[in-house]
Amino acid sequence: MPDIEASLWQRFRNQGVLVYGLHPSDDPSLVADFIEQTGVTFPVLDGGDTVNRFAYPPGVAFPYPRDVVVDKQGRVRLIRNSFDPNEMTTLIEQLLAE
Repeated sequence: MPDIEASLWQRFRNQGVLVYGLHPSDDPSLVADFIEQTGVTFPVLDGGDTVNRFAYPPGVAFPYPRDVVVDKQGRVRLIRNSFDPNEMTTLIEQLLAE
């Protein structure tokens, strides 16, 4: 998540891009400690069932971590289980231009 903080959130947040971290209802104190230790400033929410909906999409074998990009119309445009900052940046720039 610190890499998402630096390469996406800090870069695009003033352009209307929202970044959310979701955690699967783990111990809230552990999540709070992680956020404090890493310096993440975007919202990290209790994902509950939402996390489970993205955990095992067709064709993606590993459940975590999962990166999902949703466009302005609420359509899922990308699901990956490895973070590629170049791919994400390119897609976000394309979506902002739409």
